[in-house]
Amino acid sequence: MDKGDERKRQLLRVALDIFIEKGYYGTSTREIARQAGVSSGLFFHYFNNKESIYLELIKIGIQEMKFNTEMAMESPCNYLFQIIENTFEQLENNSFFARMFVFMDNVQYTVVNEKEITLLLESADICKQWIPIILEGQQRGEFREGNPHSLCVAVFGAIQGIAQEKVRNPSTPLPKIDWLMDMIVRRTK
Repeated sequence: MDKGDERKRQLLRVALDIFIEKGYYGTSTREIARQAGVSSGLFFHYFNNKESIYLELIKIGIQEMKFNTEMAMESPCNYLFQIIENTFEQLENNSFFARMFVFMDNVQYTVVNEKEITLLLESADICKQWIPIILEGQQRGEFREGNPHSLCVAVFGAIQGIAQEKVRNPSTPLPKIDWLMDMIVRRTK
């Protein structure tokens, strides 16, 4: 990795922290540059403005939120378990990933270049991706009956809350994956 790539990643990490702490409107390019230890001129070498670094972070977050729907349809229950397991591993070992969860939630409530951000967020809508997977799991008898959108909201909402707590307090222990799976998996008596 060259020095330019590392500098850009550094600016993204710093911007992510400031956007989480102060929101889009409370963040300035000057503050991002200052906290990254670079000049404003160098900041503008990598990003045109505050909106461009914000959009770059959203694009990174969206990449993390894409699911392999085809693979999920083969075994919805196993796929969901793997998604939660991988997410928890990242939350435990990758603070950028955890902070990205919090950032992406905040993006939902910030009006910046609304059209482009709306299109980006729609492309990675968790419920739109998960509902067909949940429906398939229900048809196979793997997942409990109920509104698939509500089941998605319950599971993803729990994961989102866990990520937020992990960012707030990194020593927070993660729950067992089975606890979240119990929310959606159909258990036989």
